[in-house]
Amino acid sequence: MTVLLCALLAIAPAIIEGRVGEPSGAGASGARVTLRQGDRSQELSTGADGSFRFLAFEGRGTLTVRLPPGWSAAGPVSREVGPAYRGDVLKEDFAAVPRRVLRGRLLVAGVPLPDAQLSIGTASARTDASGQFLLESVPAGAGDLRVDAPPLAGRVELPAGPCDVSHDVGVPVPRFASLSLARVPQGEIARPIADWVASKPLAAPEVAGLERLAALVQLDPSFRLAMIAAEGEAGPAARAAAVLQRYLTGPALVPRDRLVFAVAEFARPGDLTVVLTRDQEPR
Repeated sequence: MTVLLCALLAIAPAIIEGRVGEPSGAGASGARVTLRQGDRSQELSTGADGSFRFLAFEGRGTLTVRLPPGWSAAGPVSREVGPAYRGDVLKEDFAAVPRRVLRGRLLVAGVPLPDAQLSIGTASARTDASGQFLLESVPAGAGDLRVDAPPLAGRVELPAGPCDVSHDVGVPVPRFASLSLARVPQGEIARPIADWVASKPLAAPEVAGLERLAALVQLDPSFRLAMIAAEGEAGPAARAAAVLQRYLTGPALVPRDRLVFAVAEFARPGDLTVVLTRDQEPR
């Protein structure tokens, strides 16, 4: 059996094979791969999964990859291989990254959210004055879209391989009753949504009240400051909450993870209310 195997290997040609694409993701279908060995050359296109396979001559050679549109190299696209001898199988992969783009409007309760920082994985962008955004290098598949201010999240899904998707993204606003938070009786600060959106200066009592709540929320890891709006006003209230959050995480020094934004039946229409709450579940 061993003699037969050696005989087969002696007559089998060398094989040089590999894959072009994301190391653990989509393959670059249609990439052109060239193998040059001295004055001999072969060229082929990668398959649907980005794979290629050459029956090679003996000796050293050079592999060169020409990527299809929508792909960019994540490393060298040409390298020396071998030497290859009869019966050898040499593996040579080339890393490449597809250009995945998601563009559209960021919507909260159907209302565009301007000047908001959002991210999916390592891709991030900021919306413009009309809520438009453009995210590049978005990971394939389903992913969490996170909004920095106010703290909200949604889900998006992109196909494998290069794509340029135009799609508005809506992020839901949770109901306060679903957050497992209990109100702490320490007073609440309510201010008209329109005043926050217009960046109207805070009155002295408002500053004092917010600073008191900001100090209290840092006394216990289970405390949270909830920015609460009436149901049906989540869209405009999200803009107000973004302004309020910048104040709380800036001058008031409240950690971002101590803030939540929600709608509730007890909120007064037209106002954004800041409420001290306690987390009822361990994190």
